[in-house]
Amino acid sequence: MRKARNIVLAVLAAGGLALAIQPAQAAKPKKKTVKVEDYFFTPAKMTVKRNTVVVWKWPAGGGDSHDVYMKKGPKGVKRFRSEIFTAGVTYRKKLTKRGTYRIICTLHEDTMKQTIRVK
Repeated sequence: MRKARNIVLAVLAAGGLALAIQPAQAAKPKKKTVKVEDYFFTPAKMTVKRNTVVVWKWPAGGGDSHDVYMKKGPKGVKRFRSEIFTAGVTYRKKLTKRGTYRIICTLHEDTMKQTIRVK
């Protein structure tokens, strides 16, 4: 009986050890979606955590042509820009640096503005 108990304890200990040495699962990055509508981004203002992937999504039904352009961002961040799209497309950007990102559509700069704060 004692031998059987020792075998069970050894198996349990080995199983626990196997669990302890498995690599940790990397946390999936957070994702926030922005709708690219005709002449506005929604939401127009948002706050996200560092390393959030922002996904700008054009509607499947189409509309006018728009792009996503970072007009101004935190110091050291390289400006980014999507192509000009009309429908059913997404553009992604991972925001890794804290600060304020000013986003516009270069075709409709006076009405299509977005502010993203990264904390």
